[in-house]
Amino acid sequence: MLGDGTRARNLSGIRRKALVTTATVAAVLGAVAAPAAASAARVPQVRPGAAATSAPATTASAAPAPAATSATAPAPPVTAAAPPPDPAPAATPSATYSVTSLADAGTGTLRWAIQQANSGAPGYSALIQFQVSGTITLVSALPAISRTVIINGQTAPGYKSGGAPVVGVSFGGSAGLQFAPGSGGSQLLGLSLGRASGNGVTLQASRITLNYNYVGLSPSGSAWGNTGAGVYAGPGSSGNVIGANPSHTAGAVANVISANRGNGIVLAGSAGNTVQDNRIGTDPSGSRAMGNGASGILLTRAANGNEIGGTAYTNPATGQANDPTGDKGTTTPVFVVPPLGNQVSGNHKAGVRIQGGSRHNSLNGNFIGTTASGNGALGNSGNGVWVNGAGHNSLTGCKFVNNPFVYYNVISGNGLNGLRVTSSPDVTVQGNFFGSAANNSSVVPNRRNGILVDGNSASTQVGGVIPLGNVSAGNGLNGIAVSGTARGFVTFNTFGGLHAFGGAAPNGRNGVLITSTGGNNLARTNVLSGNTRNGLEITGNARGVTVDPDIIGLNTKGDGVLANGADGVRISGNAHGNTIGGSRRSVIPQNTFSGNKGYGLHITGHAHGNQVFSSFIGPEVLGTTALGNGKGGVLVAGHAYRNRIGRYQGRRPVNIISGNTGNGVTLLAGTSSNRVLRNFIGLSRLRKPLPNSGRPVVNTGHRNIIRGNRF
Repeated sequence: MLGDGTRARNLSGIRRKALVTTATVAAVLGAVAAPAAASAARVPQVRPGAAATSAPATTASAAPAPAATSATAPAPPVTAAAPPPDPAPAATPSATYSVTSLADAGTGTLRWAIQQANSGAPGYSALIQFQVSGTITLVSALPAISRTVIINGQTAPGYKSGGAPVVGVSFGGSAGLQFAPGSGGSQLLGLSLGRASGNGVTLQASRITLNYNYVGLSPSGSAWGNTGAGVYAGPGSSGNVIGANPSHTAGAVANVISANRGNGIVLAGSAGNTVQDNRIGTDPSGSRAMGNGASGILLTRAANGNEIGGTAYTNPATGQANDPTGDKGTTTPVFVVPPLGNQVSGNHKAGVRIQGGSRHNSLNGNFIGTTASGNGALGNSGNGVWVNGAGHNSLTGCKFVNNPFVYYNVISGNGLNGLRVTSSPDVTVQGNFFGSAANNSSVVPNRRNGILVDGNSASTQVGGVIPLGNVSAGNGLNGIAVSGTARGFVTFNTFGGLHAFGGAAPNGRNGVLITSTGGNNLARTNVLSGNTRNGLEITGNARGVTVDPDIIGLNTKGDGVLANGADGVRISGNAHGNTIGGSRRSVIPQNTFSGNKGYGLHITGHAHGNQVFSSFIGPEVLGTTALGNGKGGVLVAGHAYRNRIGRYQGRRPVNIISGNTGNGVTLLAGTSSNRVLRNFIGLSRLRKPLPNSGRPVVNTGHRNIIRGNRF
């Protein structure tokens, strides 16, 4: 198990046995330390319903039904497996009103039914059911709903459980449907809502349930966008359920919220909501983009404690649990799309944007930027998820007791970054895929970075102990990039450039790139291999970065080559005051930079004041067999100065630089005042010959010190 604790094996202790075996290191990566506590208690799931046969206490009679004026044949179901029938509402409504006309106004219309429901005294509730199917085209806005009302389009003739709505409401440029104060506990079920001048649905009361609706699409699934958001929940609204699947039926689709000109869903100062099982920005099948004009989901104005997705990961029909790594590579993988997650794809800006000081929101089990299967691209034009000025939010895909990634967020295929964290403190990212397909064997690249942490973000936790790590692979630029003045960043148990416990899935540049000047940033217990360029690059004015312990250029067992196309670790620019090595306990016993096509470690530019110790450069992880780097062990070039390779620690060496093609250590002209001290160069951990093909040390620089090494 990976984790902090007792002191890791000091590489200078070469006389004692290795603390780990290859089999132990095989368990190297998984997912993250326990996620940050999710904020406010979740609102209990409210099961929508009101079957057509439920008996009301009283019934308001309507005029005989006129012939439908624009009946529409019901569309086929959009789910792979239809959910079970909805139970009747928990409370018996005070009255039931039947919609028998598709006209704009008059007895038996939807407008009339809402007016009747609103006329009741406070505490009054009503069921509105449908005896007609087709499209209601409005001339003016409907009355705002001010009492508890269940509008149940599932009662309409021709409706199939879990299928497309057969009743549509075209607002004709008027305002959309509004749940005003006093309507708490209402439900909207099985309607298609479009062509409003603003939001399709506005929530100004709490505990509203929306299920099996199309918002922005016609009943046939064509674009019918509202000019504002699809669903807008304001500050006076909380505890709403936008999509419900309490039986965790695999393949269920709660709402389709697409083709709106604004955002798909807006939670503006609205807290404690649950958003599950929706398709946001796609057609009903989840295979074609019908993007909302802005973001898929926007959380703003201190929208706190909302749950986007859910933590279920078992298909109740088969009993199979999602296990995309096959118990960390030991059994046949099982793939179950997390039953409560949302598909948020094809939108014109971000998939999910969290801003405005919104806190303690959690994302679990969502596919953001992919097709419904998670294995194809259907990207949002912007970032998959952008957390901007909003701290204490989390994206998590498992708990410590689970297998890795069981309810992962798959955030892939997006036009910018998979995840961007900007000027946001204490964001937790554990157990997710960025750039990898849900099948853990192919890639769906984000165009830029898998994860970008920038601005003045503080204490971003990416990963943790097994099984809490992340996969960031196959992206256009870097697996992870850390820039600006971000500080306290940790990447822990990241597969950067490879599938989880699998083969290469190269990022277009580096596994990890750090340019941040904030300091106190840590890369620990990662496998950064298979990338097009470097495993890890520290550049710009980066300072205060610690790299300990990581495998770079080898597989997760540390016993086979999975080369980065350039160097294992490259320190360049004006990077200074960084530490490569340490004494953290892990199943990786020390840094191992081997098998790369360039150098194991390359220090260049004006990089200065960096130190390297407790690292193996050229051997496999146990330090006994050569898996050398292609051009040499260590290269110090450019105008690099005052860097230290090795250090005194008793009488024992602290780096092993052996088994490479080329020189062990090369210091070129232009370098100065660097020190190469107390290393094993050309020897194994057991002090047996493990030569580099070139010379042990070549020094053509100025005032460089070579001392105390063993060759």
